[in-house]
Amino acid sequence: MRRKSSRVVIASALVTTALALSIGGFATVSLRDSQIQNIDLQLKKIDDAVRANPDSPVSSALDAASEEDFNITIAIVSSNGRTTIINESQLEFDSLPDDSLVASALKTPVTVEAEESYRLLAQVISGGDRLVFADSLATVESTFTSNLKRVLLFTLLVDLLAIGISVLILGRNNRKLEADSLLRMQRFLADASHDLRTPLTVIKGYSELLSKNQIQSSEDRTRAYERVNSEIIRMENLIHDLLLLAELGETTRPIFEEVNLSDLVTSYSHDFSTLNPTRTLDVRIDPEITIDGSVEHLRRLIQNIFNNIIRHTEERAPVRVSLYLMGKRATLTIEDGGKGLLEDGYRDAVTALNRFDSRRSPETGGSGLGLSIIAAIVSEHGGILNLKKSELGGLAVEIFF
Repeated sequence: MRRKSSRVVIASALVTTALALSIGGFATVSLRDSQIQNIDLQLKKIDDAVRANPDSPVSSALDAASEEDFNITIAIVSSNGRTTIINESQLEFDSLPDDSLVASALKTPVTVEAEESYRLLAQVISGGDRLVFADSLATVESTFTSNLKRVLLFTLLVDLLAIGISVLILGRNNRKLEADSLLRMQRFLADASHDLRTPLTVIKGYSELLSKNQIQSSEDRTRAYERVNSEIIRMENLIHDLLLLAELGETTRPIFEEVNLSDLVTSYSHDFSTLNPTRTLDVRIDPEITIDGSVEHLRRLIQNIFNNIIRHTEERAPVRVSLYLMGKRATLTIEDGGKGLLEDGYRDAVTALNRFDSRRSPETGGSGLGLSIIAAIVSEHGGILNLKKSELGGLAVEIFF
């Protein structure tokens, strides 16, 4: 339960982080792009003014910058590479970048990566000189960095809030689940102690009678020994099932391997048919259906289903076994023509440590935990267990692996 809660908290934190970073990052990048677009608009206005007055490019550029109050560096770069600043700004501009960037800047504004990055736009004027317009990106980059820090801080705060809320909600749910689990455990222990006490009482009673020679006839003594032996077997079955349930409840999963489920079900179906010749057995098993699982636990699963049928149905009740693939899932259905479960026993989820019908144990010699063990093994293999009424009239155990 703790592992599952931890996974939920981590998942909520990851989702929150992804959303916060995506939204915050998108907003931050969009703002930076918008600021760069504003710089480009200023550069293009000056560039358009120069193109409109080719005879006086310098004065046109200065007038446009002055009228719009643009804080832009304007310079003339001669054909021999000499740079003359004619309008200064906070940008320290001393020379042109490499020719490829300049060639691009003659068409559209480009970003020049330098100690202080800037946007550059240029055009060729008379005499082969180049008139360049440049604006610093320092403010844009500073704002971008500051906004990124805010996004990260906001993400951290949102993550802490999400983790806190998740822990609070999971804590409440876990307390409820633990309370329900404790209640089921208490009921289970009460049933188990009662089932253990009953055969012990019988064994103790007959032992006292036999030890005091109060049972005279050999026939009665034989019957008493048989009764003691049957109660011992019943106790062994209950203890074995309790140990198996405890094993299945461990957090460490057994080693899984590829299991040929078709062969396994076929083998147990054949054994069932051989040992129960009075029953009609209809077997429909598709070949070579394999799953990853514990061979021993899957054997116990199939054996428990057949044992339940033997114990709780009449000797001539028909049985049907089917195994096939439904999509990518193996579907195993074993159904009988018995009386089925009590009305409240048919449900989609079977809870471990819950006996369906406590009256079964004394009547049949079983522990009454067969279906609980089946449910635990199915859960261990990540499957789904359905209990429903069979077309044959009894119980249909349907398992999706």
